[in-house]
Amino acid sequence: MDRNSNKWYGDDQIVIRGATIEDAVAIMQIWNNNISNTFNTFNSRIKTETEIIEKILESTKKRFGFFVSECQGEVIGFATYFQFRNGVGYEKTLEHTIVISDNKQRLGLGRALMSKILDDAKTKDFQSIFAGVSSLNNKAVKFHESLGFKVVAELPRVGYKFGTWLDLTLMQKFLQTD
Repeated sequence: MDRNSNKWYGDDQIVIRGATIEDAVAIMQIWNNNISNTFNTFNSRIKTETEIIEKILESTKKRFGFFVSECQGEVIGFATYFQFRNGVGYEKTLEHTIVISDNKQRLGLGRALMSKILDDAKTKDFQSIFAGVSSLNNKAVKFHESLGFKVVAELPRVGYKFGTWLDLTLMQKFLQTD
């Protein structure tokens, strides 16, 4: 790969690629750190390696995307998308998750991963994608706005974590223009 077609961090090349089951432990560690230490997700239940493997396999089976960012062989972030809600009426509507290692944030990895999942979802003819963002995470709201997501709903006090009630900002981006 040539230096102009990939992201570079210092002298190190960042690779965005499809997640494999061999990535499960690294993904689990990144995700669990986010779960345990932030309001970014309302989930407070730690993920297991088995759950991550199942998510990777399910995303492949259902033709959803699950990607990792890697630097010098180390997984430093991931992004995945999945059906927004159950039921055939929602088959073309997605939600996504993106998590970057704490010490690798603000380097453009989130933008590179989001670009990958948005392009992947668009080529698979999905209609739109949602981001459910904690209203305490203003950086994530601004990040998604910079990618063309629009706030479509504010849901007060729908999450509870670390003894605090949390509001959810629901953001949407259309992938197809028809």
